[in-house]
Amino acid sequence: MRSIPRSVFSALLAAMGLSLMACAAAPPPAAQAPAPPGDGRAATPPPPLPESEAFAVHGTLKDEFLPLLKQTPFDPKSALVPPTPAGVPAPPAACEAFARRAPVAPAKACGDAQGALDALDAALAEDDPARRDARLAGVETCAGLDAGLARALRAELAPVACGDAIAAPFLEAPPATLKGDLYQVLLGLTLSARLARTATEPPTLRPPYDVQRVVAFTKGPLLTWVTDQARAIEDLGRLGIALPFYAKGIVAVEAGRADMRLVEAVRSAPLPDAMRKDAELSNVYYGELDQLLEPWKARGRDAALVGLRELSSVGVLRDARVDGARAMLSRLYGGRRVDALDALELPPLPAATPSTAAERLAARLPTYYAGRLLPADAAARPELLRALLDRGVPLQHRAALRTAQLSPEARLLYARARIELGRLYWRAVDFDQAAALLTAWPEGTPRPPEATMLLALALGLRNGPEDAALMMRRAPLAGLGLGDLAALDWVARAKPASPHAGIAAYDAALIKQIAAPQGADASYWADVAARFREAQALLTGPLAQAAEERARAADEVARAAR
Repeated sequence: MRSIPRSVFSALLAAMGLSLMACAAAPPPAAQAPAPPGDGRAATPPPPLPESEAFAVHGTLKDEFLPLLKQTPFDPKSALVPPTPAGVPAPPAACEAFARRAPVAPAKACGDAQGALDALDAALAEDDPARRDARLAGVETCAGLDAGLARALRAELAPVACGDAIAAPFLEAPPATLKGDLYQVLLGLTLSARLARTATEPPTLRPPYDVQRVVAFTKGPLLTWVTDQARAIEDLGRLGIALPFYAKGIVAVEAGRADMRLVEAVRSAPLPDAMRKDAELSNVYYGELDQLLEPWKARGRDAALVGLRELSSVGVLRDARVDGARAMLSRLYGGRRVDALDALELPPLPAATPSTAAERLAARLPTYYAGRLLPADAAARPELLRALLDRGVPLQHRAALRTAQLSPEARLLYARARIELGRLYWRAVDFDQAAALLTAWPEGTPRPPEATMLLALALGLRNGPEDAALMMRRAPLAGLGLGDLAALDWVARAKPASPHAGIAAYDAALIKQIAAPQGADASYWADVAARFREAQALLTGPLAQAAEERARAADEVARAAR
């Protein structure tokens, strides 16, 4: 350590690490050493198998375990709101408007279930957040709606940091008719709002960054803030883990994001100028700091993965919480990309054209609320199923679809939904379910090219990790297990040409790239490059350019592996 005394270096690390270790989980297992590279001989994609062989389903197709959602007895007098932990900032000033919003009464009577759904439909049709919230506040009076549901929906659609400002006052004086699951969701929204405000306002130090000032700042204001925030995150997360289903999911995701924000805040703390300007010294410091932070990163990662697992069970496809958790996991664990399957191409999805209140609500309601409000057996109707794909397919509707007689159109839409769930959460069961839906095509009805393409994709993605948690915690893996490309190769090279030949070739190359085992040799990467060039020749526009760029990148890896 040339420019900074070792005592200063140790003091910074000790100050950063002291409170981290108090809350940290056990470190993950050490990564395995990579296998030695191969001889680097060029590879070309193999010729396609005959159709019957290419689309053969090997092994047993997994079935999804669907938990029973039973209403448990609930006493509203027990609906207590835990106090806000020390160190959690108050709700932003913008939340005051939501807390004091004057309701706008529904235009029509809403004393029965259909009237309440019509009132919700009208409220959610409002694009302006303030007007929409005022209308939802009016829907709270609808006798056709369970007590607390409209309040939960208001907290759901408001900025996440405002959730407790909206939900907590309701829980402080709950109606006698409040049901247990809605209490849990309202409590989950309260806890997740508080978590969303943690680790967002770290103390700052103005220049100059001399040794004495930086050490004093690190051991004083920064360490105090880190300790308070860590304790608050831990306390709120512990309350959330006791909740079930959707409530647990939203709290766990926010707890994971909060922990990972804290990691990033610690890593962004200032260094003394002399240390910052010494590349060797700063690299050593950040290397040791990252070792201290790794158990804490693991705790945040594990909480986020618990949340994603619950939200996958709910059936959520589009949600800002999911997007935020996946983005942060990918940023902090770049070598174990939870979003790697996002680049897969699927055939175009026809636009939804909802014509009824139920279809409009299916497209607009967050998935948990759609599952609670919309008849489960209606999911077999293609129009409603297509609308659900905009937000998610609830557990209740998936249970009904299990035994429903599906038309070819509904079967195709549901298979697509399962593939979307699978690639969002890395759920192996969803790819198996998509394969089951598409192989059992109704007799006497030709399977359309889109269904054949989706079946080929489902077969290519089978046999991977059970879910994102397994993929993230055990990575790097010797191999992900997925990658049977025979069906995708058949679609890419079929005669006459499939309208989806280009995306089939592209997806086959991408799956092979993602599924590369540790120590894959040069010939493996040459095959990846050849596959992307095959796709490029079949594509146009931005996707052709993406295929070319990926082919060049695979060439670079192949050259490095020789």
